[in-house]
Amino acid sequence: MITKSSWLSFLVVLALVGSSLGLAPTFAKAESLTFRISENGASKATFISDAPLETMKGETGRVSGKVSFDPSNISEVQGTFKIPVASIRTGSDLRDEHLAGDGWLDAKKHPHATFEISKLVKGPKELKEGKSAKVKVEGKFTVHGVTQTKVADGTVRWAPSDKEALRIQASFKLALEDHDVSVPSIVRLKVANEIVVNVDLRGVAEKSQQQLAQE
Repeated sequence: MITKSSWLSFLVVLALVGSSLGLAPTFAKAESLTFRISENGASKATFISDAPLETMKGETGRVSGKVSFDPSNISEVQGTFKIPVASIRTGSDLRDEHLAGDGWLDAKKHPHATFEISKLVKGPKELKEGKSAKVKVEGKFTVHGVTQTKVADGTVRWAPSDKEALRIQASFKLALEDHDVSVPSIVRLKVANEIVVNVDLRGVAEKSQQQLAQE
């Protein structure tokens, strides 16, 4: 009669023999995934100024960039996003022209606003397929040639079965004066120094090195 202890001993011996013969099980190392955000209008960035006399919203669909992470361990997430400053639309052609001019964001000298992720401040260890996760990231935001550290709160959803497999929604605040943009006294009641930035990004997965090797 085979007892429980003898059966366990048999399994241990079998495992040791298999290991000595090079038959020990191997596990595939998780691979970092990269997602591309394209200037196709699917992603948007919105800038909101809430001043005493007027609330102004600027928006652009020309967001581009990349973000990379290992879904099983997102602590080392990397990403960079940018928008052409001249693409921001506020609903007034004259105001758009002034906003991109040298008295404000100076799009000719500083054509892009960028955000580069530095680190994950808060969030889950891993992303689960089709599930939204709340995150907090720290990054470097640059506009008007001045870079400041910002912390953005957001939500990430990774769904490999979808065409646009990644969606990131995030928000942070900036002060125009921190980026050497002065609001003229004549419009201070209509343009706030503090701007709320909201982004809604949709990324498409690039082929991994493993997938390329299998082709």
